[in-house]
Amino acid sequence: MKYLPILIDIHNHDVLVVGGDQVAARKARGAHRAGARVTVLGTIESEAMAKAIKDDDYRHLDEEFDAKHLRGVRLVFAATDDMDLAKRVSLAAREAGIPVNVADKTALCSFIMPATVDREPVIVAISSGADAPILTRSLRAKLETLLPAGIGAAARFVAEHRKRVIDTLPDFDQRRRFWDRFMDGPVPELISDGDLETAETLFADILDKFAEDETAQTQGDVVVIGCGPGDPDMLTFKALRHMQQADVVLATPDVSESIRARARRDAEFINADFSIDDVVGWVNEGKTVVRLGPRNFPATDQAAREIEEMAGRKLRTVTVSGIQ
Repeated sequence: MKYLPILIDIHNHDVLVVGGDQVAARKARGAHRAGARVTVLGTIESEAMAKAIKDDDYRHLDEEFDAKHLRGVRLVFAATDDMDLAKRVSLAAREAGIPVNVADKTALCSFIMPATVDREPVIVAISSGADAPILTRSLRAKLETLLPAGIGAAARFVAEHRKRVIDTLPDFDQRRRFWDRFMDGPVPELISDGDLETAETLFADILDKFAEDETAQTQGDVVVIGCGPGDPDMLTFKALRHMQQADVVLATPDVSESIRARARRDAEFINADFSIDDVVGWVNEGKTVVRLGPRNFPATDQAAREIEEMAGRKLRTVTVSGIQ
């Protein structure tokens, strides 16, 4: 990796933006949305920046840059066509040990800004290391359509209820299985629809029942996904999520390597024949077993027989549409 992806807390910290054009305004607005105290340094050159600094949360200094402006600053952004100024800002910030980003001048940056999908508090960042910004913008546009608008509300709900779940389920693996099933259940959709009262009641009921069900706490899951041979770029978000949770992957021969590659990297792939006894063993060890087959696999006689056998052995089976 060329860059270490991190998220930095700048809430109630000072951020310096050098420049007054539209790009500088975008940097300033981003820092402000993250809760920073923003100081804009230099001549205002765009309507966007003029509008931004009218907010009382911004401070504007119509001055030439000097190293003194870096005192107490957490991050520095520079957006200027003046190469000499850009170099001076970058050098001064680096000497002061302050991370600096210079717009469109990667060589002068100690950090770069990714394209982001914002579903507060869920943030998805995409970067090509500043080498292919058009590609990252395209990926962001695709992710915007994949991530439900209500996922942020679901994340806030989870944060509010984490302590209750920890108190109820002291074991980490128990909690992981509970949250996996929570995400597959009806509560997130209720939250997304704004029906928080029903979501609260149902959540409490699901948690209580899970806490009383020792089998649910210790058993893994079996997820049947129809996805092959298929285009891996057409995999549904739900299918990808289950594949990334897999401990064991059972794939039919017609599932392509490109599809298989989307499963969790350290999952165990079983390409030879397997028995239902094998599946029972894995599930009783608490493992998540993902069964991959052709696109129509869940509707095939083979899948129906496997699902019926697993149901007869009291295994929890989830069927997922794998291709959009």
